[in-house]
Amino acid sequence: MGRKRKQKKQKIEVVVDSRSITATLFPPNEKQKSWYVYWKGLNNSRSTGHADYVKAVEATYDMLQNGGKKSDFVDTIMSDEEFEEIQRRHYAKKTDPEAKQRAGKSLNGCLDAISAFRKITGLSPVTLATPEDCERFQIEAMQLPKDWRCHHRKTSKTVKKDVNLLSPSTVHKWSVALRAAFNRANRNAGKKCVRGVVPADKLLTENPWTQFTWIEPRKRPLRQFDPQELISIIDYFDESWPGIRFAPAFARLSLWSGSRRRELAHLSWEDFRIVDNEYHFESTGKHGVTKWFRIPSGLYEDLLAMKTDSSFVFACYTEELRKFHKKRGQKNFSSHVKIRFDPENVGDWMYRQIVKWSKDLPDGAAYLHTFRKTALQFAFSGEHIEHTVARDASVTPSVMMASYAQSTHEELRRRSNATYDRLRRSLPVEVAERYGLEESPQGQLMEQLDLARRQEDWNAVRELASQLKAFEQLP
Repeated sequence: MGRKRKQKKQKIEVVVDSRSITATLFPPNEKQKSWYVYWKGLNNSRSTGHADYVKAVEATYDMLQNGGKKSDFVDTIMSDEEFEEIQRRHYAKKTDPEAKQRAGKSLNGCLDAISAFRKITGLSPVTLATPEDCERFQIEAMQLPKDWRCHHRKTSKTVKKDVNLLSPSTVHKWSVALRAAFNRANRNAGKKCVRGVVPADKLLTENPWTQFTWIEPRKRPLRQFDPQELISIIDYFDESWPGIRFAPAFARLSLWSGSRRRELAHLSWEDFRIVDNEYHFESTGKHGVTKWFRIPSGLYEDLLAMKTDSSFVFACYTEELRKFHKKRGQKNFSSHVKIRFDPENVGDWMYRQIVKWSKDLPDGAAYLHTFRKTALQFAFSGEHIEHTVARDASVTPSVMMASYAQSTHEELRRRSNATYDRLRRSLPVEVAERYGLEESPQGQLMEQLDLARRQEDWNAVRELASQLKAFEQLP
C-alpha cells in the first residue's frame, strides 16, 4: 500500500448571475480540519465545513449562490470548532483547584478522542456521524498500529505480523469519551447538555453512540504485589540507589497509606498528626475525599530523618538525587535534576523506577498504583460505618455524608487505625519489619488495650491488662 496522495490547493470557476468568479480551495492540514475557500472580495478564507473535496466544492457553490454565506441548512450544522468549544465549556465549570487540574486532563483526553475519530472516519464536522460511522470507527481503529498518527512511520505493502495494534481498551476509552462528548451537544440529554454555546437549533437531537453494540475492552488480571515482591522492591532501592532515602520511604508509605501517586508526592508535614503516640497523615485524594492514614513508628523515624526546611515530606528528593549522580561522576544526570523541588517530579521518578524494576517479573510489569491495590487487598473491610448509619436513617450513604453529616477527626482517626490494624495483622512478619513496623509484644498489647478501651469492651480490657501485668512481673 503506497503513501496517501497529498492534497493540493485547487481553483474552480463559479458562474453567479452571468459573472465568473475564481475560487481557490485550500486543503485540510493539522490546524484546519476542512477545506477552506477564498475568492476576491473576502477579507479571509472561509471554512467549507467539509474534509471531502467534492462536498467542499458543493459548499463553495452554495456560499457563492447565497452572497458568500452558507445556506440555512448548512448554518444549522454544528462545526467541529463549536463542538470542541462545548467540551471546553463543560470542563471549565470546575472551580476547585484540584478539580480544575483533573478537568484539564479529562478535556485533553476528550479532544484526543475527537481528533482520532475525525482522522479515522474522515468526517468533518464530526456531529454528522451516524451509528454506522461510529461502529466503523471502532472496527477500523483496532486495525491500526499504535503509532498510526506518527508521520515518520514507514509504510509497506505488507503488514508485519509483530506490529502492535491499538488495543480494544484504547478504542473503548475513546468511545466512552465520545459518547459523553455527544451527550453534551445533545438537547435531549437533560442536564448533561451544555447550552448557550451554540443556538438551540444547532444542538443534536440524538446520540449515535447509544445505538449500536460496542466492542468489549480487554480484561486484564488484577495485579498485586506478593510478599516476596514487596521485599524485593526495598532490596532494589538499597542495591541500585544506595544513599537514596526517599525512594524506599516512598515505597513503604505507598503500602501503609494505600494512596495514589500524586497524594503522596504532594504530602506535607502540615498534614501530619500525632495522637496518643500514633502517627497519622491527613490526605485529600481524588474528588476531594479526605482521609487519615497511620504509619508505624519506624517509618515515621525514617521520614523525620529526611525532613528539610520545606513543608513537603519528600523535598529531599532533589538534593539526594543530585548528590547520588555527582558521587558517581554523572554530572550530566545531576544537572538534569532541578534544584527547585516539584512534587510531580518525585512521583514520576518513582513511577519509572517501579516500572524498570518490575519489567521482567514472572507476574508481569507493575506500577506505583499496584501498591494501592495491594494495600486495599490486605485491608479489605467490607462496608464503612456510614453505610450502616445511613441504612438505619433511611437515606443513602452519599446523601447522608453530603447533606447531613461529616467525618470528624475522631472518625477519621478510627478509620485510619482500623486500616492500620488490618494491614499489621495481614502482612507477613518479614514484610512488616522491612516496611517500618517495629513493635514489642508489650507495645502490641498496649495498642490492643487502647482499642478495647475506646470500644468499651471491658472484658477485653481486663484480659489485656492481666497479660500486661504478667509481662511486668517477668525478670
